[in-house]
Amino acid sequence: MKYLDLVELINEKESYKNAGVKKGDFGAIMSETQINGKWQVIFSEFYTGKDIANIMVLEEDLKVHDFMPLNKYLKQ
Repeated sequence: MKYLDLVELINEKESYKNAGVKKGDFGAIMSETQINGKWQVIFSEFYTGKDIANIMVLEEDLKVHDFMPLNKYLKQ
């Protein structure tokens, strides 16, 4: 993982839930390096850009994407 990678939260944890983040939410890596196996990630609402949380997340709880999956877009 690296700075500004698009990531998806793939595991639920109480600390993530308490911050308002749930499995399937997308965010961006905001740190240059990991600290103790965690990355700083800012999660935002996909359609509004409104920030949900800026939290530290274990690397094993994240999946890197090259682009937003097509099934996340609104159907027209």
